[in-house]
Amino acid sequence: MKSSKKVLGIVASPHNSGNTATLVNEVLKGAEERGYEPDLKCLGDLEIYPLITDASDKPYGVEGPRDDMTSIYSSLEKMDALVLGTPIYYDHVSARAKIFIDRLIYYNKESTKNRFPKNVPAIIVIAYEWNKPDAYGSVVEWIKHTLEAYFKMKVVASLHAENTVKNPVANREDLLKKAREIGRNLS
Repeated sequence: MKSSKKVLGIVASPHNSGNTATLVNEVLKGAEERGYEPDLKCLGDLEIYPLITDASDKPYGVEGPRDDMTSIYSSLEKMDALVLGTPIYYDHVSARAKIFIDRLIYYNKESTKNRFPKNVPAIIVIAYEWNKPDAYGSVVEWIKHTLEAYFKMKVVASLHAENTVKNPVANREDLLKKAREIGRNLS
C-alpha cells in the first residue's frame, strides 16, 4: 500500500496557538482533506540556534550546532509539500524563521544536497499587526525567491493576515476558510 503524501507545517512563532499557528494548522487541515499526512513543527518548542563559524572547509565556513534542527531535517527529507508560517516583526520574518531558513544550508553539503526533495510545492503564511492587507509583499517575495532559487521548491500560494492584534485570526471565519481552501488546493 502506498503511503500518503506528507505536508510539513513550520510555525516560526513563539506562540503555538497564536495567529500564525492557527493559519498554518488550517492549511494543514485542508491538505489533510486532500489526503496529505500533516507534520507540524512549532519552532517555539525547539532549541534551534543560529549558524556558527567553522574554520574547516565546510560550505561557506559555517555549520549548524547540534540541536533540535536534526528532528526537522528528517521531516524535510520526507515532505511532499511545505507550509511555512511566520509572524512579521519589524518589517521582516521572525528570527525563528530566519534561523530556520539559514539552517537549510545543511543541504548545500555534498553529502546531503540530494536529500532535500525537489519540486515540492510550498505555501507561505504571514501574520502581522499592521492594518494593511497588501503589506509585506516584499517579504513574501524574499521567502519565495529563497525557497525557489536555493531549494528548487515551487511556491503555489501565500496568505496574508493583517491587523491580527485587534482582530485575531481565530475570530475571522473568512481567513480560516481561505487557509483551509489553500490546503485543499495543494496538489
